[in-house]
Amino acid sequence: MQASLGPFREAFLEALLTGDERAAEQTAREAMETGLQEAAIAEEIITPALHTVGEMWAGGLLTPADEHMATEISLRVLALQREAFRRASERTRQQVILAGIEGEQHVVGLAMAANLLRHAGYDVRFLGADVPVQALSQIVARRRPHVVALTVTMRDSAMLVDLALAEIAHASPGTGVVLGGSGLPETLRETERLTLSRSLTDVVEKVSWLVARPSLN
Repeated sequence: MQASLGPFREAFLEALLTGDERAAEQTAREAMETGLQEAAIAEEIITPALHTVGEMWAGGLLTPADEHMATEISLRVLALQREAFRRASERTRQQVILAGIEGEQHVVGLAMAANLLRHAGYDVRFLGADVPVQALSQIVARRRPHVVALTVTMRDSAMLVDLALAEIAHASPGTGVVLGGSGLPETLRETERLTLSRSLTDVVEKVSWLVARPSLN
């Protein structure tokens, strides 16, 4: 374990010595992505770096301003880290159901979106392709997810968008909906509980936006 932490320690120390707050934040973020917990990052990466900074200052290799800046960067990273872990903890309690509307067979993009949401910490339930509207309504009523994400690429499924939205709203009025796919009807507009995902890269942002809206909490 110690060897695996070496690169993080070195990168964080380098960021402190150069006054690069962004690099320090990135190092902490990468450490989190490997599965390291908050305490481990603080004790095994940030603290050793600060000890080295303190020793260098005591030895006259750094100025008081250098030491102060390193401390401030570390405090900033600790605050951001605490907030990141808090959000991750909240997301594990926020369920997102993903499905291809009845008649929809193209769900590779939806599966990719499911993976992105899982990596972001959400409780993801992937229903796959061609989910009948009635079945979707029933599972939404039973599970009351925070968000339902639907993909629409085919003409038959596009014709059922309005029905699916109405059924979801009836089954769980507090559930938000993300719609994506190349077959979205041109008439669709975003509302308080509906948002449109135009690309795979924005799906986490769209889901998080819906979850955070006061009307859906």
